[in-house]
Amino acid sequence: MFQVDYDRFTNILTLKVEGFWNPDNVSALAREVGLKANQARAIRDDFNVIVESFDFPVQANDVADLLAGIMRGGMVLTTGRAAVVVGSQLNRAQAERTLVHPRLRVFLTLEDARDWLADEG
Repeated sequence: MFQVDYDRFTNILTLKVEGFWNPDNVSALAREVGLKANQARAIRDDFNVIVESFDFPVQANDVADLLAGIMRGGMVLTTGRAAVVVGSQLNRAQAERTLVHPRLRVFLTLEDARDWLADEG
């Protein structure tokens, strides 16, 4: 379902999500993201985030709304950026509709996401 890891050398918190979710899955992710984000913040408060969601189909509206809540809560823990990488244009549309934040962008390739995170301007 998901994996969350922080790499202190790249200063990136990586979330990998897959599958079709229900609200209980989102609660479990929220707990793990909170734990790992606070660990990252203890090292640096400007960590970036990459969400790899290549095998994460368009979710039900209630799940998408709950995921947006995780994003809002997580973004207050960092001054860095967040890049969400999706597997299709349909996923991109849902992510851009629900995950609205000035330091967040949605991408179709991991390379483009990493390039944007590395660009400090």
